[in-house]
Amino acid sequence: MTAQEALKAALRDQLGPVARLQGYKGSAPNWRKSSAAGDWAVVNVQTSSFSGADHLRCVVNLAFAPEPWLRWQAENLGAGMPKSMPESLGLYRERLHPEGTPEGTDGWWDVTDHESARLAVADMIAQLERTGWPVLESMFSREAMMTRLQGGDLGMMKRSNFGTFFARAEALLLMDAGPSDALESQLNYALDNVMVTQRDNAERFDTWVRAEAARA
Repeated sequence: MTAQEALKAALRDQLGPVARLQGYKGSAPNWRKSSAAGDWAVVNVQTSSFSGADHLRCVVNLAFAPEPWLRWQAENLGAGMPKSMPESLGLYRERLHPEGTPEGTDGWWDVTDHESARLAVADMIAQLERTGWPVLESMFSREAMMTRLQGGDLGMMKRSNFGTFFARAEALLLMDAGPSDALESQLNYALDNVMVTQRDNAERFDTWVRAEAARA
């Protein structure tokens, strides 16, 4: 049995049933959950491209995408919009690491055989129970998602480094309530602070959000 086969079996037998209990559908490497509003959560197990038959490294990626964010992505990407939401399209993205990984270190699980795969997936489940499933579930509440945005925390992205991105994300969550001072404030901030090379896209975003708000 190769390392890849061992991991696939462990994910199927251990993580798959747990994911289904949490309301997720799919199979390795992706499990997805959606809401009636069109929000999506994704749990993805990524393996390193440098892995071989007798040794692989893997990590768990989390993603969450509110429907307004996906609506803009569909507008922006056009025919390039994926049919199934990939982890890479999340507004919120985070990564889970093996137990004991030092803070700020990108630790990955190592799999070489059936036993190491079983232990790795058991630890993935433990990390998901602690900081995976409950975090993703909370974001299905629009109020909780807005609180997270206003707190400057989108997992790997923080407002302190991506102020314009956060302003645009907040504008998307505000637009379906119609025009407002709060929406105006976020749109103005996003335009005033955009990089020159991204100005055209920023103006297109601004126009589109205002049109969506006017229709609300």
